[in-house]
Amino acid sequence: MSPQDAAPPGGPAPGVGGRAAPMTPDDRRAAIVDAVLPLVGERGVDVTSRELADAAGVAEGTIFRAFGDKLTLVGAVAVEGLHRASGPEETRTELAAIDRTLPLEDRLTEVIELGRRRMADVVRWMSVLRMLHHRTGGGTPPEHVRDFRSHLLEQRELQRRATVEGLTSVLAPDAHRLRVPLDVAIALLEASIAGTHGRIDHLVPAPSASVVADALVHGIAQDRTEEPQP
Repeated sequence: MSPQDAAPPGGPAPGVGGRAAPMTPDDRRAAIVDAVLPLVGERGVDVTSRELADAAGVAEGTIFRAFGDKLTLVGAVAVEGLHRASGPEETRTELAAIDRTLPLEDRLTEVIELGRRRMADVVRWMSVLRMLHHRTGGGTPPEHVRDFRSHLLEQRELQRRATVEGLTSVLAPDAHRLRVPLDVAIALLEASIAGTHGRIDHLVPAPSASVVADALVHGIAQDRTEEPQP
């Protein structure tokens, strides 16, 4: 593609023969949201309209015409970010990509690292939405917000199923070694991931994923018949 055929996120898409095809309003909004998503994830509701316009490669006026105001755009971005962080298909694909021939400890390390990244994304976007709620004065949420919450609950249930299926497959090569039922092993994995972000006192730094995986596989206590290990 030549430079003249390229279009900024908020501009028209290249058409046949290099001519620019006009974008629909929905396509334009989606392109802007996609372009500014990393920036909003970093800056939250404190991001400026100028920063948003620069990130999207459009004029500030385009932002206002597409979304009405800055906070509406921030809300749309946070909703999209939360939607992506809770995507069941993405979860299924990422868990399926873990090499089943790796030792169990290494597989669980990848699971925990993946889960921590996902959890961090969910927490980040929920924080943006919570702050946005405070900035706009709260009150009864509009119908589209209630619809989104309902859709998110349905999506999270689909993600939960995809996660259980994926973790069952990850554990399958060593299912014969498990000292606890499979659902307990999955629950322990889930707790070790959620605990990274749900801790209140933070008495000590969160251990690395590999340390947690090793503790899950081998336990935190040593069998008395074994020689003491340093």
